[in-house]
Amino acid sequence: MPGLHHPKPPRRPSSDEPRMTRTRDALEAGLWELLRDHELADISVAALCRQAGVHRTTFYGHHRNIFDFAGSVYAGVVDRLGTIELDQRGTGRTIAEIGDLYVESIRQILQHIKAEQRVYRALFHTETFLAILADQLNARILLALHVWQAHKVPPALDLEATAAFLAGAYASWFEQWVASDDDDVEARLASLRYLLPCWWPRDGFPEA
Repeated sequence: MPGLHHPKPPRRPSSDEPRMTRTRDALEAGLWELLRDHELADISVAALCRQAGVHRTTFYGHHRNIFDFAGSVYAGVVDRLGTIELDQRGTGRTIAEIGDLYVESIRQILQHIKAEQRVYRALFHTETFLAILADQLNARILLALHVWQAHKVPPALDLEATAAFLAGAYASWFEQWVASDDDDVEARLASLRYLLPCWWPRDGFPEA
């Protein structure tokens, strides 16, 4: 598949790792390999298990179908791209520096999603991927809210409720990006300036 892009390819597991981790890594590596030449909808569980050297019984012990597994893999990539190297207080960073880090993480997610647009389009057509993605984003946004709170940025908020709301909004915003033919990442980032809560720092966002 042209444009295949996975920022952190699965590493080769060591022999002393738990069997579940080794199996997961083998399945992920098999998925990336099969996606080089096949659409997601054309990959069967049997083909993936042959590629990974994993028994189908093991696969079905954790996943319902190929879309369920691929959804967890791709949501994991988004989660890794959204990971910012900060503690819960953003120690040692200014608000502007933290803002730059968050914007760059969103930029990388947008680039990744567009590079694998056909896979994401298939995933967003399932009944579960939007919720899976929102759940992954929720943890990252909650950490961001704690960081901003430590810098006295937001008003008094229920952080968990706010994170859940923003995670759902972000997931839908990414879904719309996948559905569109637009590939202007900077313009997409600039639009976010006007969608975030008014108190959210705008440092790092490009101008519209």
